[in-house]
Amino acid sequence: MPDLYFSAPRQSGGALRTILAGHCTHADVTYAALLEESGMVFSDAGDESLRDHGETAALAVGAFHATQEVARRLGESAFEGLSHEGRTRHFYISPVDEHFMLLSVFGNGTKLAIVRASATRAAAALRQSLAEGAGAEPLPLPPTRSTNPEGDFHITSDYFLAV
Repeated sequence: MPDLYFSAPRQSGGALRTILAGHCTHADVTYAALLEESGMVFSDAGDESLRDHGETAALAVGAFHATQEVARRLGESAFEGLSHEGRTRHFYISPVDEHFMLLSVFGNGTKLAIVRASATRAAAALRQSLAEGAGAEPLPLPPTRSTNPEGDFHITSDYFLAV
């Protein structure tokens, strides 16, 4: 059963982003994200146009857990990951530890076997970095519009991550 009170430390995410950027480079991955089990992006690297502000990450985590449960019910105890092959864009979701998973987005020119091998190496490095206290790097949030008659205001990610 998952630890319902898990909270990763909120320190610098530079180490995590460096690992994810290395995964992007080594496997020709367009975008990589470290997802929390809650469906939030903890850290990411790569093509910022693919950056998600919650919805896609939550769906990816849900799909991963649902497929993992189907595999378990069919008698498969080992679950290495979930892949999807689209026409031009593909993704692979793999476990990092009991609280995190790695989302890798790639194109037609990239082989899934290379992504899987690189994801395995990246997951080991991410586990070590998380164990050493690496935390999330604040990701930019989309502007939040108000209905205030005096004008719009914007809430940044710093507001939510302030200690």
